[in-house]
Amino acid sequence: MKSINKFVKVAKQSGIRHISDFTDDLTDIIQLTVGEIDLPTPENTKQAGIQAIKNNYTKYTSNRGTETLRKTIADFADTHYSMKFDWRKEIIVTVGASEGIDLALRTLCNVGDEVVIAAPAYPAYVSSTIIAGAKPVFVDTTKTNFKMTADALEAVITPQTKVVILNYPNNPTGTILKQTELLALAKVIINHDLYVITDDVYDLIVYNSSGQAQSIVTLPNMRERTIVLNGVSKSHSMTGWRIGYVLASMEIIDQMFKVHQTNVGTATSISQIAAIAALEQDADNPQKLVKIFKERKEIVTTALDEMGLTYVDPQGAFYIFVNINNLKISSWEFSIKLIQDYKLAVVPGSAFSADGYVRISYAADKKILTEAMKRLKKAVNDLKTIANS
Repeated sequence: MKSINKFVKVAKQSGIRHISDFTDDLTDIIQLTVGEIDLPTPENTKQAGIQAIKNNYTKYTSNRGTETLRKTIADFADTHYSMKFDWRKEIIVTVGASEGIDLALRTLCNVGDEVVIAAPAYPAYVSSTIIAGAKPVFVDTTKTNFKMTADALEAVITPQTKVVILNYPNNPTGTILKQTELLALAKVIINHDLYVITDDVYDLIVYNSSGQAQSIVTLPNMRERTIVLNGVSKSHSMTGWRIGYVLASMEIIDQMFKVHQTNVGTATSISQIAAIAALEQDADNPQKLVKIFKERKEIVTTALDEMGLTYVDPQGAFYIFVNINNLKISSWEFSIKLIQDYKLAVVPGSAFSADGYVRISYAADKKILTEAMKRLKKAVNDLKTIANS
């Protein structure tokens, strides 16, 4: 039999899902793995979806997304980014922001192109780069407060570099870039005539007074070379509805549309109706989430401080990236031990190309988090005893 696509064979399955699948047959396990908010979709949004079904709005829509939703997204972008995007020519509604990653990389990359990714990195950036035939080039951010710096970016650029992927607030660290840091990156990107994919899906879940994280697309001379990925999965607890969107110039969108049209055709009609309600009637939902996540974050950070574990203090999203290097065990081994011996599931840093850390999601109820921290403390104390014996 002839061989399967070599790029697909080389790409790895998500380490996040791998560790979650490992717990499927276990009982009494506390899952702090998948980036999914435990809270329900807002009521107005749910009712809009229900009404869409009752109205038999269950057929194909325009491949680019419904006119009403694209107009709503354009209005949101006008307010959120202070930028105009033409709903006809510069927006595609995608099956979650994840489809946007694949669309963008397959549209931009030729075989042999290089894509610069900050490590630790969301696994889909790496696998989608490889499947597109390109080469992921990692920038180690563990020594720069988990932020991609202009100097570090400059150091890895070659004649083959095509794209830089940014994700701030970052998954898995929760870090955010300041405007000065974004400006420095933009200067390098413009000087080398590169494209940027900015994954802004967490940009409304931030803990500063601004209420949002700045995106590189808003900086001078960046709009025409930037592809913005966003959606309602995180901001409105709508992971299962699968609605994201892409913002880019008409020249880029026209090419991405070919991939989208071939790949999925159209996002779900019912979910598109719900997304309109999310962005309009439930526009305040991210602020409600932030208040809840601040309390949850404190439970976890207080416990980690008591355990003597260092971590990245998240400024956005709902993850904490914890340093376990002093426990003298790999992140994968630690994660498996937590599952088997302490009935607690977290994601190993190796899933994000950063061993020596684990990611804890605090998108869970406070009682669950409190119990989870008790189990983690027991595991850490046991391992410290072994390491010091």
